[in-house]
Amino acid sequence: MGTLMLLRHGETTFNAARVFTGLLDAPLAPTGEAQVEVAADLLRAEGLVPDLVWQSTMLRASRTTELLLGHLAMDPEVRSTWRLVERAYGCLTNVSKHDARERFGEEAFFTWRRTLNGRPPAASPEQVAGWHDPAPVADRGPLDAGIGESLSDVMLRVEPWWTDELEPALAAGQTVFLVAHGNTLRALAALVAGMTDEQVERLNIPAGHPLVVPWSDGRLGTARYLDSDAAHVAAAMVAAEGGT
Repeated sequence: MGTLMLLRHGETTFNAARVFTGLLDAPLAPTGEAQVEVAADLLRAEGLVPDLVWQSTMLRASRTTELLLGHLAMDPEVRSTWRLVERAYGCLTNVSKHDARERFGEEAFFTWRRTLNGRPPAASPEQVAGWHDPAPVADRGPLDAGIGESLSDVMLRVEPWWTDELEPALAAGQTVFLVAHGNTLRALAALVAGMTDEQVERLNIPAGHPLVVPWSDGRLGTARYLDSDAAHVAAAMVAAEGGT
């Protein structure tokens, strides 16, 4: 039986300001670094030791991995892939959630953010010219930060990695830690668990809370947060902001 541990990176400076980051990158905020330390304590208490760590190529994910393994005093193999980078938000990129609601309306905000097939329109050249990446540019593969993705688009890019890399590792009985982003984790959950549109719309994954899922007989079992009470409070706060 394999084990999968999912961890959304710690809170970033953009998260704290409630600004859509997308394929821009941002450093962890002090609150995010503290979240990673708590996550490490929970994983240590659970006795989970990774055989392999997969991470997004973005700074906020790689820094979360670095801090997490440092706190755990572990040195497993770490692999990175652009397929796990955050969703491209198009015209929502670098816009606060409040301003996005005001500018585009509640219906568009919900459709673009929460549904499987809602895709934010592309950013204008003027928008793109005003962006500043506060961190080194990560490997984004063929993705363009200004071209919006739907969650279904993210599922399509995550699927080959799941089939070729993650599923075989779990089938071999490995414990795999996955450090990524709210929307790539949502996409993976929708892909593997066959979630309905409504379930996907309600799914919010809070930053810094370890979510453990067993793998047995070719399928994922029931997921559980290691600190369920705190995770559900944090997820409710994410939902109140408009979702992951």
